[in-house]
Amino acid sequence: MSIIVTAKTIEKAIQQGLEQLNAQLEDVEVNVISEGGLLKKAKVEISLTSETVVEQKETTKKQTQKNKKEEKVEEVNSEIALTEKVSKKKETLIETEKLAKQWLEGLVYAYNINATVETEIKNQEVYAKINGENLGVLIGYHGEAMEAIGHLANNYVFNKLKNTARVFVDVSGYREKRIEELKATALKLAERVKENKRKYKLDPMNSYERRVIHEALSNISNITTHSEGVDPNRYLIIEYVSNEE
Repeated sequence: MSIIVTAKTIEKAIQQGLEQLNAQLEDVEVNVISEGGLLKKAKVEISLTSETVVEQKETTKKQTQKNKKEEKVEEVNSEIALTEKVSKKKETLIETEKLAKQWLEGLVYAYNINATVETEIKNQEVYAKINGENLGVLIGYHGEAMEAIGHLANNYVFNKLKNTARVFVDVSGYREKRIEELKATALKLAERVKENKRKYKLDPMNSYERRVIHEALSNISNITTHSEGVDPNRYLIIEYVSNEE
């Protein structure tokens, strides 16, 4: 490998060439093409010796291998860290499910109600179902008692585990029925908003129910939703939007 360098003097040309080749003077052969003068720059040809070329190639090869090895180690470490994180999150969810079920079974026992508690993990959240007869006391007006129970269950689990996994409680399928009712109502209101081109304010509801309506109307053309207010009086707005730019 050789390069031609020009500079004001031969010494500067050689120095620049060594810097470009990342070499020492003893590693190169210098051929002076022009010594330069008052109006002419010096020009030299600098060539790496064969031994130096081999050494540089070997150094480059070793560095490349080292970089690949470091990248592989980093990749493996990242995979291990991700696996550990997923495993830990799974363990937390399982523990959340266990504690939530224990707490809810204790609640049922305290009320002296003949009911069962079933739990499952879905979408990184815990869903608990209380099934039995005459469970109105656990549902309350418009599900208020059920939501309070869910809030207390979440507080209990959080104080035990300090995690952010959510627990949703359903009593005698009330939540599922409520979800279907909310979806149907939201779709009807959305059509009314599209016809009148005026926004509609819903009654205050919890975050879960607001999310149900958000999702139900997310793909409806000319309709947008957003929340306003502060819990427990936070409510949802269904609003008309034009697609025209």
